[in-house]
Amino acid sequence: MGQSRGSFLNGVEILIAEDSQTQAEQLTHYLSARGYTVTVARDGKQALAAALRSKPAMIITDVVMPEMDGYRLCKEIKSLPALKDVPVVLLTSLSRPQDIVKGLECSADSFIRKPYDDKYLLSRVEYILTNVELRKTERLQVGVQLQFGGQSHFITAEKQQILDLLISTYEGAVQINEELEIKQQELQQAKETLEVRVAERTAELAQTNEQLQIELVERKRAEEQIKKLNEDLERRVAERTAQLASANDELEAFSYSVSHDLRAPLRHINGFSGTLIEEHSSQLVPEAQQLLKRIKEGTQRMARIIDDLLNLARLDRHSMALQMTSLNSLVENVLHDLESETIARKIEWRVGALPSVNCDPGLIQQVFANLLSNAVKYSRRREPAIIEVDQSTIDGQLVLFVRDNGAGFNPKYSDSFSEHFNGFTATKSLKAPAWGWPRCSASSESTVDASGPNRRSTRELRFISA
Repeated sequence: MGQSRGSFLNGVEILIAEDSQTQAEQLTHYLSARGYTVTVARDGKQALAAALRSKPAMIITDVVMPEMDGYRLCKEIKSLPALKDVPVVLLTSLSRPQDIVKGLECSADSFIRKPYDDKYLLSRVEYILTNVELRKTERLQVGVQLQFGGQSHFITAEKQQILDLLISTYEGAVQINEELEIKQQELQQAKETLEVRVAERTAELAQTNEQLQIELVERKRAEEQIKKLNEDLERRVAERTAQLASANDELEAFSYSVSHDLRAPLRHINGFSGTLIEEHSSQLVPEAQQLLKRIKEGTQRMARIIDDLLNLARLDRHSMALQMTSLNSLVENVLHDLESETIARKIEWRVGALPSVNCDPGLIQQVFANLLSNAVKYSRRREPAIIEVDQSTIDGQLVLFVRDNGAGFNPKYSDSFSEHFNGFTATKSLKAPAWGWPRCSASSESTVDASGPNRRSTRELRFISA
């Protein structure tokens, strides 16, 4: 006892049995810093083998390990004459009274409770190592039969071992009690803070509740006003719906009447031209036969236009006949129909690769017919005339355009042009009316733009995705 710690404990070998690498490294760090020589084993079997190879001054073992746990390791150590005097310290949480009984049963020398403080750990190690010699001189084997937890336990630990276990258990209980007191103080502070916050929140909720009561009264008043407005609106909508239904009926009757009046002369023209082709084609020169054929095709095309106009007039009641359509094929159809007007002219057609879109092919073909016929008509003074049909993308929308080098109009009148379509009809040199423009806007949800004068004019057709 009178020896200094530096001369007595420096270099003393301590064997650690710990399967957790983190815990083993932490123990090694604490003990090495105090001058001890440390050996580490990963389980009980390795620790027993290491102790037999080189007898340590102390064994510190975890309780829960694979292969061989701490209790069994301690019991094996104490059963061997060469190792029974080596003090064994168990690392355990001491969460159950059975842990103490098991420690006594395997003759463990002390407990160190997890999680441990480094100062407490080192003090226990030093205390046990210092008293090793005393325990050798006062060795007394005690045999006690103990009933605990419904089981019988025979304790053969020495008196000093039992005392050390009880002291370490008591120290662990004191440490736990101190931690509980600290937690109790923290809980009390948290309780007081929570009570203050609850009081503040209760006051806030009371104030909020008053505001909600006021808002509920105002909302009820507003709901009553909205209810009255809705009733008035529903009445007006019903009246307006009845008026629109009546107007639609009249419009549909008018449309059928007009279509009947238009179809009658077309049937005559189609019938007479068909008769001439079938019965008198041998008396006609080839050019006359070709002209009759074009007359017949024109009347058929006019009949389709009338059908499309009727469908357009009924769009509020019926859906368009949408289908995936190649726009290039529609443009080719229109160019074929325009051959009679363009055969004697020098026109450079520039038709780009157009996409296939979901549309009503009859209506969109008529849109192209209107745009291209206008381009042909208003570029008649150009030699050669250049007419382009292509696509671009503006603001994420597909934009098709028809561009020509014919006459244009001043862009500042574009709004007026879109509304009234008077831009071209007021020009003396252009005698044909541009009646196709409003059909373009109506049938395709498009926007039309033309620029000039005496420059290239462009008409745009925008497809709006659903």
